[in-house]
Amino acid sequence: MKENTTVCVMRKSLLTIAIAGVVVTGCGGTGQDDGSPSNTVQEFGGSVIDGYLARATVFLDTNNNGTRDAWEASAFTDNDGFYSYNPRTDIDYCADGATEQQQQYCLASAVTYENVVVRVDGGYDVLTGEPFLGQMTRRVEVDGDGLVTDQIVSPITSLMTAARTDEEKTAMLDALGLEESDLDRDYFNSDGSGAVDAELLNKALTIHKAVTVLSDKLTDTYDEIGETFGTPNDASAAVYQALAERVVDTLDLDAALQPQQLYQVLDQAEAELRSVYERKDLTLPADMGNPSQPGGFARVAEVVSDIPPVVDALIDENDTTQTEADVTGKARALEALVIKAVNETTVDSSIANAVEFFTNNSNEPLIGALVDSLGGDDADVDLLSENDFSGPDFDSVVEVAQSSSVPVTAVPITRVGGLQLRLADLDLGVAPNRLDDNEIEFYFNGAPEDADGSFTACVKIISDANEDGTLGEGSTRGELADGFWSKLGASGADGSTYNLLMTLNFLGATYQGIIKVAGKETINGVEYQSIRFDNDGKLETWHTLYGFTAQGEVPVSNAACEAKLPSRVGI
Repeated sequence: MKENTTVCVMRKSLLTIAIAGVVVTGCGGTGQDDGSPSNTVQEFGGSVIDGYLARATVFLDTNNNGTRDAWEASAFTDNDGFYSYNPRTDIDYCADGATEQQQQYCLASAVTYENVVVRVDGGYDVLTGEPFLGQMTRRVEVDGDGLVTDQIVSPITSLMTAARTDEEKTAMLDALGLEESDLDRDYFNSDGSGAVDAELLNKALTIHKAVTVLSDKLTDTYDEIGETFGTPNDASAAVYQALAERVVDTLDLDAALQPQQLYQVLDQAEAELRSVYERKDLTLPADMGNPSQPGGFARVAEVVSDIPPVVDALIDENDTTQTEADVTGKARALEALVIKAVNETTVDSSIANAVEFFTNNSNEPLIGALVDSLGGDDADVDLLSENDFSGPDFDSVVEVAQSSSVPVTAVPITRVGGLQLRLADLDLGVAPNRLDDNEIEFYFNGAPEDADGSFTACVKIISDANEDGTLGEGSTRGELADGFWSKLGASGADGSTYNLLMTLNFLGATYQGIIKVAGKETINGVEYQSIRFDNDGKLETWHTLYGFTAQGEVPVSNAACEAKLPSRVGI
């Protein structure tokens, strides 16, 4: 058995990683679940589904405090959303002969548990290609032989985590209209042949998209959550707990997502966040609202109450003939609405436009065209989220289809192994004492036909530098890094993709990222290829002059990296 060496992760952009220059290794808490030291290793295996989550961090939250502590075992999910073992490829990531790349997907603990919460955050939804926001959980009760296999973590199991007793579990399942066996049903492959369980998918999407928006708005106000040592990663756990109680009380999920019920969900979750602030002696922001005077809750409750009818319009829970391919475009359409809601700062009328568009039966031909377009490999959910869902660019089948595809100048990635790629932030800051110079060059190992492999990278991050050559905090003129790459959702005979998953080992920690090709752009008379990558759940755009090119000499030291990436600002 290989030792689990996966470290605590935060999903940040490469720029943010370098500027931070520190590793957050975990935080303390109370309420330790039952566990005992053991001479053996306890393995936990299963899959994570909203859509399938690739490169998510899955960990044993032994004290159920919402964040990974230094002593808590963790792993990443693979490209298919599995950890420890992938039944599709028959690869045991915890086997003695597992490679270093495979070991990052092994979740194993030197302490054995009878009851523990498995928690998941970060990563990328394979279905949408978008960063996963929030957390999902599952309360695991270990069977007699100590094995935990084939268990699914999903929005539905996250809601069930709030149930601690058999009576509470029964009440929750009854309110959701489910059986306990449904918790381990892969709703994207319910029969082993690719059939979608539309009822479970409808419930899962409704639950998590609602929780995502509710949690985001709370975390926007309580912005120390997930940033201050010892706080939960975000507000998701508090929102799931509060929503679970509303579901049981109302005996219906849709009823629990009506505004008056949502005021109570938000008020209860906010109270939990305020207690965290008080325990950490943090400065409390103004109270957002309460059930009798919703105040700051009114808008988010209004938006979230519109999510169930949109899900119902897109995912007919009574349609038993759907496949994953059929629902891909629908899930992406829903994601565009959620991105709008999460990004809203002032009242955005285009959210109402989107809700009206999806729930108006007369728009069926346009919705069909949009869903078909979003089902393709060249779908662009972010581009769609920027559309106002009205006007001349959204009133015909052709225009609707064009609103959701990557630019025609975006060339899919076919070959990666044996090539290199230099990315640059074209913003060089302001002289004399706010100069920026940020570049990264990747050197990808592997054969031309490989779908994954390892890489070496040179990272230059210079922030707020002075003309006299002094650098800002966390800056580096050239730092050697390494990691692994893999194509996300590669399809076709050429194995092409528009998305490249990256695992980066840098400054003593491991991070996950995604690279998305985004077409060509002419800046100051020079044509570049635009590349977007994840920045803590948001996509930033850098540029490359030549794209993927034949690999030259691979650096082996920081000094070599500095030579590879000379200063562009004369310092």
